[in-house]
Amino acid sequence: MWQLLEREVAKAESENKTIGIFHYSHHEKTWWKKFANRHEGKLGVPTEEAAEAFMAKYFVDLLPYAEKISFPTMSYSIKSLAPVAGFAWKAQDAGGVMSLIKYKAATANEVDTAEKEEAIKWLYEYNLDDIRATFAVRAYMRSITE
Repeated sequence: MWQLLEREVAKAESENKTIGIFHYSHHEKTWWKKFANRHEGKLGVPTEEAAEAFMAKYFVDLLPYAEKISFPTMSYSIKSLAPVAGFAWKAQDAGGVMSLIKYKAATANEVDTAEKEEAIKWLYEYNLDDIRATFAVRAYMRSITE
């Protein structure tokens, strides 16, 4: 994934375009820093310093922009704002707790193959929907601020 991000940036810049990698809150940046530390020295893995520099230049956190808008929600979490933007997760019981349960099932040795495959499929759809939710919130915020 890191290499894909680097390729997309290089492609945009080779065409004299700007690029932003949108995310929602600090979690993605924290994850990439942990990834860089955990897999330091492996092929295709940036150093923490390289990851920090890349993220500082290209990552765009939507949360600070969302916090400048008064939304009819109890919080500014992506799970609260996405429905306002017209988005709904496909995964049943979408959320952090369920994703941890599914991750454990997907990586456990003592789980049968069918349960493992179901957990992997759920995680894939859930994470894809998180990306779609971020796009929906971004598009919604653009539409109400233009």
